Formats: sequence, structure tokens, C-alpha cells
Amino acid sequence: MRATPAVIDELRSTLKSRSNPRLAEATRRYFPTDIRALGVGNAEVRRIADALVKQRGLSPEDCLAVTEDLLAQATHHEEVLLGFAMVRKAVRRAFDESLLDRFRSWLEHTVWNWAQCDDLCLTVMYPFFLARTPAITRIQHWTRSGSPWCRRAANVALVKFVSRQVRSSRYMLPREVILGNARQLLSDPEPYVQKSVGWLLKVATDHHREAVVGFIQDNLSRMQRDTLRYAIERLAPEQRKALLALKPQKP
Repeated sequence: MRATPAVIDELRSTLKSRSNPRLAEATRRYFPTDIRALGVGNAEVRRIADALVKQRGLSPEDCLAVTEDLLAQATHHEEVLLGFAMVRKAVRRAFDESLLDRFRSWLEHTVWNWAQCDDLCLTVMYPFFLARTPAITRIQHWTRSGSPWCRRAANVALVKFVSRQVRSSRYMLPREVILGNARQLLSDPEPYVQKSVGWLLKVATDHHREAVVGFIQDNLSRMQRDTLRYAIERLAPEQRKALLALKPQKP
């Protein structure tokens, strides 16, 4: 089905009614490029979505239809977040792995900043993967996407699964996936992709320290200094100092 215009209009109207000009200005200052923001906090965005789902008794398919239409029409930052909020509670028990193609499409065509990328990864893809751990390793090809947000998501969506208790067992993200992603993206020109590389490596040092340090040592010439700093954040001070000393400063 498609979402009815009345549902979309109601959601957008409610969102605008909760806007805060001061928060909107603060949100705009938070991003390096200009964005259109209403000034509605993330928690409030989710409350709006949850209230409408409950009020109208929307099915998972209905929620997905609303998400698609909201994303297609979004003109403000919070409207993208509202689209993700509409479907986040439905993905754990509904849909199949074909939803990964939708996630990629959203990242490539409707996401325009790192906060939207991370919101999709951490509030929608996280519960989706919790119920489908075999699918976690099936987004590695996203590292070759033309969209920097899709490439960033290839790492951010994995961060919580480096080591994660899932029901009665512990899921461990394969080490070769972590290092493979990092290797693929080490020369990526986009700073927010680089930050995601550092983030994934940093978390991985808690569980694969020797392998991650070895990877860093082998690839120091390719690593940007900021990526290196982030990746080694959880190492001992002496080890951090030694690795930084091996990375020459830019002239």
C-alpha cells in the first residue's frame, strides 16, 4: 500500500507544531553544511511516530509505506528522522532480508548528513540485525557505494555487533569483516567515512587488539592521522604514543 496523504500531512503538521526555533538554529550550527531544520529533538520525533502508529493501528507494511512517502517528500532534517522512526519498531519481527535493499536506497537517495545515516544504522538497522544476525555480513559491498553515507553505514551498522549478546549466545563480528571494511575505505576522501573507519577499529580493539594493532602498523602510510587517533583511542597511552610517533605529521 501507499500511505494516504492525510497520514503524511498529519505527521508533518504535528512535527512542525513541535518545532523550536532555538533548537533549529542550534541544529543548523551543528552541521558543517547548511541544512533545513525544524528544531525537534530525536526523542520527540520518535514519540510522534509511536503515537500515530498506536492511534491508527498501523501494520508493519503500513509503517513502511509511511516511511517511504515521508522520505520521498522530506524537506527538513527531522522529517527524515521521522520516516525512520515510523518503521523502527516494525523491523525486528516483520519483513525479510530484502529490506537491506531499501536501507541502501534510503542511504543513497534520501540521507544527506551523518546524523541521519547514524540514526538509520542505530535505531532501525540495529533491531533488524538483532533478529537476523546472518544478514550482518551481507552489507560489505556497501563500501563500494557512490554515496558517502552508504559507505559510512557499512561500518556504523556493524559497530554494535563487534561483540553482542544476542538471546542466549554471543555474536562476534568476523575479524575479516572488520579489517576488510577498514582496508577498503582507508583511502576514502570523505571525512565522515574516515571517522566510521576509526570508530569500527576502536571498538574492535576491545576484542581483536593484536590483529587491529597489526593492521594499523601495516597500513600507517595509508591512514589519515585523525582516523588513526580515533582507532587507537582505547589502547594504552604508551601504545598510542608509539603508533602516533610512527605516523609523520603533514608538512
